[in-house]
Amino acid sequence: MRTERLFIQPLQAADAFQLVVLTNDPLVAAGVSLLRQPFTLADAQDLIALPRAKKGCFASVRAGDDGAFIGCVGAVARTATDVEIGFWLGVPYHGNHYGAEMAQAMLGRLRDVFPEKRIIAECPRENSASWRLLKKLGFSPSGTGAARKGAQLLVYQAPAIVE
Repeated sequence: MRTERLFIQPLQAADAFQLVVLTNDPLVAAGVSLLRQPFTLADAQDLIALPRAKKGCFASVRAGDDGAFIGCVGAVARTATDVEIGFWLGVPYHGNHYGAEMAQAMLGRLRDVFPEKRIIAECPRENSASWRLLKKLGFSPSGTGAARKGAQLLVYQAPAIVE
């Protein structure tokens, strides 16, 4: 996928080391409830292998075609009816709206590929930046508990189509 400023492609084996470095930054790790901490090379390889197991897919996010690895975005199949979006961005790239751009691109892809599935997100309430972004994208708290400790379950509500 391409956006105005980003190149988003499925994670490759060559991305494993950069993924570990990005994900283990304490400021990033604190907000990513989707992944174990510390995030190891084996964890990165498992994330990269998700498509082979038909359990999801995550992508590297780069600033431009040949730019730096700045973040990660993707989805995991949670149940027969739910797919969970996940995303994180390297600290040096916060504040540039890259998170919104990559999350919006993935959300559009999920809506196209899985129109019958409910799109969910789990986010700790303390992660105010991601919480605000999820709400801006159309997610709202479900009122039910999340699978991960400290996180809240949010459900995507597609905007109404006006004809």
